[in-house]
Amino acid sequence: MKNAISFLLILLGFSFQALSQESQNEHLLDGTSLDYYYPDGGAVHAEFEEGQFKFDWILGPNEGASGECDYKSRKIGDKLYLVNFKYDPSAAFVTIVFNFKQKVFATSAILGAGTDQEVSLFEAGIIKELTLKEK
Repeated sequence: MKNAISFLLILLGFSFQALSQESQNEHLLDGTSLDYYYPDGGAVHAEFEEGQFKFDWILGPNEGASGECDYKSRKIGDKLYLVNFKYDPSAAFVTIVFNFKQKVFATSAILGAGTDQEVSLFEAGIIKELTLKEK
């Protein structure tokens, strides 16, 4: 019984710590800009500014498309970030893990979520032209 109570107190402590960190993990990449490239030839120039993820497709089949939306981020390691955003015009929900140390990324996305054209993506690629500003 004593061990169970100790375990619950430790678990509760970790929960409170996680909740307090949650509010600090929103816009950690504001001021960062980068170009990231997919193996199929598509490339995106992205900027994180004032809680917004701003993107411009600079190469590939989506070249010329651009937009911006709210983003959330969480630092998960040294120069390693988890970022997600929902882009309403195309009903896209995107999660990206950026490894700025190794200059690589991985994307998981649902495009056209909730529509007949719904597609899921699971891609990775390289990062170029990085200006990193960490909070």
